[in-house]
Amino acid sequence: MKKLFLIILAAIVILQPVKSQCPPNAAAILSTYIICPEGCGVLLQGWPEGVIVNIYGGSPIRVITSVTIPGVYGGGGTGNAFGCVPCNVPLIFASAIPGANNGCVIVTAGTLPVKLSNFSLSAIGNRACLVKWTTYNENAGIIYTIQRSKNSRNFADIAILNSNGKNSNTYSYTDKTLEPGTQYFRIKITDVTGIVSYSETALIKNQTDLGLSIYPNPAENDFKITIPAQYLPATITIYNAEGKAVHSSTTLQSAVSINGRFTKGIYAVRVTGNNRVSITQTLLVK
Repeated sequence: MKKLFLIILAAIVILQPVKSQCPPNAAAILSTYIICPEGCGVLLQGWPEGVIVNIYGGSPIRVITSVTIPGVYGGGGTGNAFGCVPCNVPLIFASAIPGANNGCVIVTAGTLPVKLSNFSLSAIGNRACLVKWTTYNENAGIIYTIQRSKNSRNFADIAILNSNGKNSNTYSYTDKTLEPGTQYFRIKITDVTGIVSYSETALIKNQTDLGLSIYPNPAENDFKITIPAQYLPATITIYNAEGKAVHSSTTLQSAVSINGRFTKGIYAVRVTGNNRVSITQTLLVK
């Protein structure tokens, strides 16, 4: 193991003088990938267009595979590519510029899972629902599948959105086929390697059936939220139209007065109960 480590260090020293060729945001993200013969793959992000990325590893160190970044070299842009690699082998990445010997070096890091927050549901009349969420650490190639259920156990896909590939994004989808009664929603997250994860589950239901109420609504400054006893203790989070949390508190009381001095606009009031189920309603401040 020490011998392998020294060989890798030597390779880094040899290639280090050309590190200036690396774009600032170049990355190599290693993860398991069942389609690859040896079970692992690497996502190359932010590399110069048209370069050939040589992936080194093993002992003695050798080129394991080469991946070409889409595009034409010299165009000034960057691109992404994917390649299969062995699992549990330290790797070094060097991009060879066509017609020259210079390139760049970075050492692989572990997969950075996308983080999803501010997942909320807002009723639009009696037959539609606005589904909204924010992501962080997002990579290209992620697929978001919006799922809906009547019983919080058996979910069906109702829409698919592709990631924008930026570090932080806000997504929304309007479900215009909402059925009467309680509906549960969640987001299925599939990354480029095929790994699947899920958001928390949120529910939406007609206000008259649920017992959650906001009064007055529309409001000017102060308003009161009434929460069903079965959800206590509960967390109240209020989001503005940009998806930013502007209020957060925890309560053991069914009736809660909010004195937030909010600016005019539309807000999403989200109540998360002790069973981790969330209820969201729209508040208008005038």
